[in-house]
Amino acid sequence: MTATAEATTATKGRPIPGPQGQPFLGSIREIQRDNVQAFMDAWLEYGDIVHFRGPLTINLLVHPDYVERVLRDNVANYPRPEFVTDKLKSIVGDGLVAAEGDRWANARRVSQPAFEKDILNAYGQTMIETTGEMLERWEPYVDGGRRLDIKSEMMHISLANLATAMFHFDLREALDEIEPAVAFALAHTNRRLTTPVDPQKLPLPSSKRFVKVLAGLNQVIYRIIGEHRNAEDGVRDFVNMLLESNDPETGAPVTDQQARDEVIGFFIAGHETVSSALTWTFYLLSQNPESWRKLKAEVDEVLGGRTPTVEDVPKLKYVEYVLLEAMRLYPPIFVLMRRAVADDVVGGYHVPAGSTVVLCAYVTHRHPDYWHNPEGFDPERFTPERSAHLPRLAYFPFGGGPRKCIGNTFAMIEMPVVVAMVAQRYKPNLVPGQVVFPEPAISLRPRDPVLVTVERAE
Repeated sequence: MTATAEATTATKGRPIPGPQGQPFLGSIREIQRDNVQAFMDAWLEYGDIVHFRGPLTINLLVHPDYVERVLRDNVANYPRPEFVTDKLKSIVGDGLVAAEGDRWANARRVSQPAFEKDILNAYGQTMIETTGEMLERWEPYVDGGRRLDIKSEMMHISLANLATAMFHFDLREALDEIEPAVAFALAHTNRRLTTPVDPQKLPLPSSKRFVKVLAGLNQVIYRIIGEHRNAEDGVRDFVNMLLESNDPETGAPVTDQQARDEVIGFFIAGHETVSSALTWTFYLLSQNPESWRKLKAEVDEVLGGRTPTVEDVPKLKYVEYVLLEAMRLYPPIFVLMRRAVADDVVGGYHVPAGSTVVLCAYVTHRHPDYWHNPEGFDPERFTPERSAHLPRLAYFPFGGGPRKCIGNTFAMIEMPVVVAMVAQRYKPNLVPGQVVFPEPAISLRPRDPVLVTVERAE
């Protein structure tokens, strides 16, 4: 190496190692087939930063310090790529979920009041009532050998909780239609993100179905907005807060279209992540009877047989650890994509301007330097004593930095309530013989139904 080349390397950093892949295609086929497995395999072979070649070039950053560089320390240099936000906007428009820059900051300010403590406490009471109704529906399944799809049940309860709490709207009659519609919209969007040719630009059956599905979801969202517009005595919920606000850029009242873009973002993201996390939680508990016994004992001790309140949530520490561990193993938002605006050096490696950066929580959450027995289910690794040594972004199921998910506090009230109330009455048991595969779409949900039988909790 010449002196000039050595100086350039020292300034810009070393080139990032990675698989050669196929001519022209690079690693795109492996990523399309199963991006989680492709990222895991590449990390195990090449280390904490990996370069994937092909029509979609990617730099995978795994080390917690590298994640922190992107999400916190140099966050201004790493907005989301336009090809990501453009496809998200086809669902959520210009709302918070897809916004960048000043528009994102303004949307965040408008939405933030809906997540203040007193509002969240009011949401919690609604969640408790809705979850109680779900448990009543489970009663005929007890000890009879009838099977429940816990994945579908958690999708239903998260949708119902979100709609009744944040939107003050009863979706129960439409849940059987909304659930598969949302699942298809997310899976189709994921395909659009991982293929060089956007299938939505082709006259494919899936493209036509996406348009139809989105029209159906819009019909529901505009109905929610319309009922709030026409209500004489508006409750203090997320939709009314939106409708009472002004556009931060123009000062004009928020339009139905602007409200729709915010509501549908929370509608989709707010239930999909929670339902996935809850499904994996019950799946893992069914495979770890000692963890179930500890959780059940804590629920009985804290609640003493009574219905929980929001004030009980901080006392349910083991329930919290179980949820955190489930999201470590199966983070609902398992991939974050960013674009380097300018050249950067991360861990001594050169990240070129314009390149796509991927952070994969699924992989980082399994880094053996920070997680003992990383594939094992061990909720107590999240006790204060054992988790004190963790780097800040060794764990990021809700993202991190300024763009950390605004709904994380909502989720961490809803999920302990649901788990505790289920444990009080029932014990879901995984039907033997099932192999549960993660499906990496926008979220990391189980690919197939997750069938359980239900017995009375002892």
